[in-house]
Amino acid sequence: MKRLSFFSIIFISITIVFYGFFLLVLKNLSYYLKLLEERVEIVAFLDDDLTENQRNQLIKKVKDIKSVEQIKYTSKEEALKEFKKNEEFAKQIKILGENPLPATIDIYLSRKNPKTVKNTAKEIELLDGIEDVYYTSAEAENLLTINKVFSTLSIWGNTIFMLFTVLLLIIVSFSIKTKKIIYGIFDAIIGGGIGIYILNLIYKSVFIPNFKNPMFLTKTEIILISFVLIIIGLIVRIPRNVISK
Repeated sequence: MKRLSFFSIIFISITIVFYGFFLLVLKNLSYYLKLLEERVEIVAFLDDDLTENQRNQLIKKVKDIKSVEQIKYTSKEEALKEFKKNEEFAKQIKILGENPLPATIDIYLSRKNPKTVKNTAKEIELLDGIEDVYYTSAEAENLLTINKVFSTLSIWGNTIFMLFTVLLLIIVSFSIKTKKIIYGIFDAIIGGGIGIYILNLIYKSVFIPNFKNPMFLTKTEIILISFVLIIIGLIVRIPRNVISK
């Protein structure tokens, strides 16, 4: 019995550490992926000669484009004020004696794939009153690539983990004949506690120093993992004669 408890606790602890680490990597990568999505935008530079009415009509046309989720208009004066926050730039502006910065519209899209970004930028570029358009095509393409890699990694990681867990469960469960199911709960609690503790140490030593806003497992995730661990502990404790029947 003691031997089985030892193997069960070690198995559960290792499972928590390895799969928990995998989850933390995915959670933190997901966070930075979202930040990258927020960076994908189009910036439209407006003609300085536009009247107020023409500018308002142009902004409305940009808003009405199907793929546009939201926009942010920045006037020449607002752009200059922001620019002057940098002392070096402020000196250069003072030498010029006038405001060389154009009014701009930052355009954020509902879909951020490269094709949508490029097509929307071209559509905006054709509007009267648009002097020039800059769009982050490289970021959009990188985002698409990362999304594919991220999804593939998640699918393969979860699949391999499940197969590995099932295989070890079968091996451990059939290795010892005499077992009491109730002890599986204690194995799960002890093994899970050790695993979470080790995972928390890894989080503090690896994720906190290297990520700007590191994320640990939520309470809901810990509860779900604990529930799964108890099931694993109970399965391991099922006697062979019960399984054979």
